[in-house]
Amino acid sequence: MSIQTHFNKFDKKIYLTSHSDGYKKAKEKDQSIYDEIKVAFKNAGYPVIDTFMQGSFSVNTAINSLDGDYDIDRAIVIDTENAPVDPVAPKKIIKDVLSKRNFKDPRIKTPCVTADYKSINLHIDYTVYKKEASVFGDTYYLAVGKVGSSEE
Repeated sequence: MSIQTHFNKFDKKIYLTSHSDGYKKAKEKDQSIYDEIKVAFKNAGYPVIDTFMQGSFSVNTAINSLDGDYDIDRAIVIDTENAPVDPVAPKKIIKDVLSKRNFKDPRIKTPCVTADYKSINLHIDYTVYKKEASVFGDTYYLAVGKVGSSEE
């Protein structure tokens, strides 16, 4: 066999998209969690106006890992006018949702909320942005901070 044949075989084995069979369960969990986050944000007074994938899935470089762990990086976008002054407030809501959803030790980090699912190999990072629209285009501001961070 040629090197190209071996490479094609290898690529087929590790290639992962959001439509791959192995990713289906993780995708269903992510969608269910996202739906719950949207409701919680709306109830808190800052409805979600958009979402998008980040990380390897957003740039089509995701691979099947050796341990079968799926890594999802999702952005949650709220409008600037409805965004709370404290950038950690929406992260607390996400942490609360994840805590109730069988994730072990959800943590608020400076750029995101991160957690690992207990019963399946799933790692999730949620980032929160506020979106400001202008005639020059949209500007996204990352909610930076964790519990105990200074206002700066």
